[in-house]
Amino acid sequence: MRRQRALARFGDFVLDHDDPCELASILTEGCRLIAEELETDLAKVIEIEPKRETGFVRAGIGWNKGIVGHERISLTERSSEAYAIARAEPIITNDIAAETRFHFPEFLRDHGVVALVNVPIFLPGRRPWGVLQVDAREVREFGREDIEFLTTYAMALGPVIDRLLVVVEREEAERRLARRDRLRRVVEGMDEGFGLLAPDFTILEDNEKLLGRPVSDPVGRSYWDVYPQAKGSDLGSMLERAMSERIPLSLEHQPEGSELWIETRVYPIVDGSLAVFWRDATARREARENLSKNEEWLRSAVEVGRVGLWDWDPVTGRVAWSKEHWAMYGYEVGEIEPSYDAWLDSIHEDDRARADAELRRSMETGSDYSCEFRVVHRDGAIRWLSGTGRFFYDEEGRPVRMTGAMVDFTEQREMRDRLSAMVTELQHRTRNLIGVVRAMADRTMRSSADLQEFDAKFRSRLDAMARVQGLLSRLGSGDRIAFDELIETEIAALDGEDAAGKIRLEGPRGIRLRSSTVQTLALALHELGANALKHGALAQEGARLEVVWSFEKDGEGGRPWLHIDWRESGVAMPQAPGPGPRSGDGRELIEHALPYQLGARTNFSLKADGAHCTLALPVSHRGHEAV
Repeated sequence: MRRQRALARFGDFVLDHDDPCELASILTEGCRLIAEELETDLAKVIEIEPKRETGFVRAGIGWNKGIVGHERISLTERSSEAYAIARAEPIITNDIAAETRFHFPEFLRDHGVVALVNVPIFLPGRRPWGVLQVDAREVREFGREDIEFLTTYAMALGPVIDRLLVVVEREEAERRLARRDRLRRVVEGMDEGFGLLAPDFTILEDNEKLLGRPVSDPVGRSYWDVYPQAKGSDLGSMLERAMSERIPLSLEHQPEGSELWIETRVYPIVDGSLAVFWRDATARREARENLSKNEEWLRSAVEVGRVGLWDWDPVTGRVAWSKEHWAMYGYEVGEIEPSYDAWLDSIHEDDRARADAELRRSMETGSDYSCEFRVVHRDGAIRWLSGTGRFFYDEEGRPVRMTGAMVDFTEQREMRDRLSAMVTELQHRTRNLIGVVRAMADRTMRSSADLQEFDAKFRSRLDAMARVQGLLSRLGSGDRIAFDELIETEIAALDGEDAAGKIRLEGPRGIRLRSSTVQTLALALHELGANALKHGALAQEGARLEVVWSFEKDGEGGRPWLHIDWRESGVAMPQAPGPGPRSGDGRELIEHALPYQLGARTNFSLKADGAHCTLALPVSHRGHEAV
């Protein structure tokens, strides 16, 4: 009964202050009565400013100077006021410090506000006008009776505000009518159409915009006579309703025989007439249609881009997956029942706990969900997925919905891993190469009598290394150079006359060399070949060179080994050893560097008819892939 009396007092106040200029006073008195009944010292009324997407503090009590009549708040999606308007129901925040759904204006905290309730204010026709907000300086549970009282108060405010606004519109119309000549000039200059209808639908004013006129001058004639097609139409029905019920209405329609879409708005005037405004809405309608097309394009983009979408209700457990989402988990659409457990079971066991923990953290903190994980298809295929999502909460802060998107980035992940492995391999090879070049330069310098000899030897050995690098550069990650490729490359580089007819190469193909051994082994083969071309089998008529190799799967230490036999024959040997592997740095490379660097077993000897060298070294564990 006490609150009913408060409503009655407010009604009496409104009757005593019927001037539209006193709207602020009426709203302030309403705030005072509400605060008094709810035993709080803060309350305010916020008016929507659609063009600004803000709310203006129109009236209130208990606030510091500079708030009422000045302060504006954002009506974005994180605004509790906007949320109340969108939901068309009261929204309660018992403790703003614990609230994660909304962002609150700083001036509330400055005033010590802890709890608040927002009640939307609607004008007749369910048109949102603003919010009635009651604020408390302590944690507070607003009860059912409190909410019912505030809802009733807001419902009472709506018609009062509307009536005063209508009065303002009526007075504006009266002023225009009182200045008919000036009105005529203004009306004729308007971009939109304007008309004025008497209570009997006689046309009092018409500025001839958009629709044109079927007669030379419709003023003074009945609207139904001038526009007979409007009788019984949606437009005609709207005009009749607005005139009889004295309410503002609007309609978007397409006149018969016209390609234009027209938006018509009607407002009752205080003298019983009806102000009619109309404008071309074709562009706006086309924009809406384009928006619909854009949405369709977005759906197509989701399908073409293979983006999977999901919608989860944590309360009921209901889960919806898009068609692409099904495919990402290896299912046909409808093959299983989508659920949280089905999602979790599909995740690789090594990633399952992390993906679940990330989702729980997002649910508890309100932060966006973002996680990369592997899923295992029924056929054993493993795919990498990246998911992002967001939770939505009710007025009590409980999660009621989660939506998100998923993309399959398996190929990108594999490419990233391959690139990482390639960079690591490149760094390793580069370090090896620098070491080999440095050692080769030292050996060449020690064995050279002058710079000219050094230049010739060093260039030749650099060419050998360049050939090896050419082979290595063609390899993919994890690939290895085969010995037959290496020996054929070195023999081809000798370029001696009739060399092909003097050389026999024999051995299995595909014996994979360890990458760390290739450069040093290539230099040894180069030294043997250069010596054969200059002094040995490839330099003398009738001499021959045979390079025979074999593969030992289980060699010394249980590892696979490559055995190489380099044998020259038919060579007329000099009385004293000549240059090359017979003495000097080439032989040092074979007899000392190969065993030290590669763990190889070597033997070099000069027979009566030519050089004979045997090499044995461990090779890749994948060993022999001969064809």
